[in-house]
Amino acid sequence: MSEMKNFAVTYTIDYQHRVVVGVSALNTESAIEIATKAFDDGVIWDDTPEMPLLFDDYEEVEGETLQFSAEAIQAFPQPDSSVTQIKANQFAFYCAQALLAGETPTALEFANKALPQVVPSQPEESTWQVKSENGCELFDVTAVNQEEALRDALFAIGWSVSPKT
Repeated sequence: MSEMKNFAVTYTIDYQHRVVVGVSALNTESAIEIATKAFDDGVIWDDTPEMPLLFDDYEEVEGETLQFSAEAIQAFPQPDSSVTQIKANQFAFYCAQALLAGETPTALEFANKALPQVVPSQPEESTWQVKSENGCELFDVTAVNQEEALRDALFAIGWSVSPKT
């Protein structure tokens, strides 16, 4: 039985990148000049009220242009930044879905995967003084917010909360 080898397999296909923007102008030539300047300035994709982005997609060129090639390699390389960006966009989308579903911890996990270069800032903890109308002595808890302080105070005096079954 022969040993498996690694290959980088590439496919290429011809596409045309078509972008359509809205331009208000006196005539065709001035509309093209305005869009050309926006392209040259790198702002044609900014989607402003003055120049709304109406279409931006890749369209396959007529005819059969699909071609495959393969190259033997020792090991698979790290994914290109284009792949990293695709994955980041997917994780950002999953983060938004989790937020809308009220799944904050899951959303945070996806956000960290979408933007690993962003170090989340840790909220600063504060000291909260706990006093009771029921005779407990004053004591302090350290927490990020009042909700966590209340939870920690209840826990400190022996209270716990669990779902009712």
